[in-house]
Amino acid sequence: MKKQIAVYGDSILKGVMLDKESQKYFFSKESVAKILEKLIPFQIHNHSKFGCTIEKGHKYLTNGLKKGLDCEIVLLEYGGNDCDYDWEAVSASPEENHLPHTPLDLFKRTFREIIAELNEHGIRPLLMSLPPIDAEKYLSWITRNGLSKENITKFLGDVQMIYRFQELYSNTIALIAAETGSLFIDVRSRFLDKRNFKELICEDGIHPNAEGHKLISQTFMDFVSLHAS
Repeated sequence: MKKQIAVYGDSILKGVMLDKESQKYFFSKESVAKILEKLIPFQIHNHSKFGCTIEKGHKYLTNGLKKGLDCEIVLLEYGGNDCDYDWEAVSASPEENHLPHTPLDLFKRTFREIIAELNEHGIRPLLMSLPPIDAEKYLSWITRNGLSKENITKFLGDVQMIYRFQELYSNTIALIAAETGSLFIDVRSRFLDKRNFKELICEDGIHPNAEGHKLISQTFMDFVSLHAS
């Protein structure tokens, strides 16, 4: 009987990509979870949700545990929506002290609570770092319908602050994995090792494209091979 892996994350592991022509999101058949189902000796139950933050994910996971979630490993993939801002509010009032959807302290605390709950249920947490984002593309994406690029840049200080702040959350995930002795997959480093990782990101600057999903899948395959030996 195959071992069971439950996936709790956001649109990245849900397989959301942006169609370059229509500029609309779609669920790809070549997502990480779909690829891995064919390649690794595990049955994957994907509970990822578009736009999910770690607090929402915590609620979904707690409900799953109450219903008797049956798996050996839970893969956790959060941070991308947590570090994001209400860009409409930022555009309207760039001088205010806006907070991300999940402030970093709350993000850390919630992640640790999730890990503790999984350990109590005898389920191994598996954390992953975040694929990097393309700050310039993302700024163009969020301002495509009229938000002020000038005001948002004023709030940020410089456009690369988008990249750095997302990296802060990704680095935090790695630290929490080390602190708690959780399994950890470093997806981010595999992207940054490429000469131009931006070619692996959709036009919105945040979602990996088909090639990006292949790279994440290979990273998981390497992880499984290492830990199976």
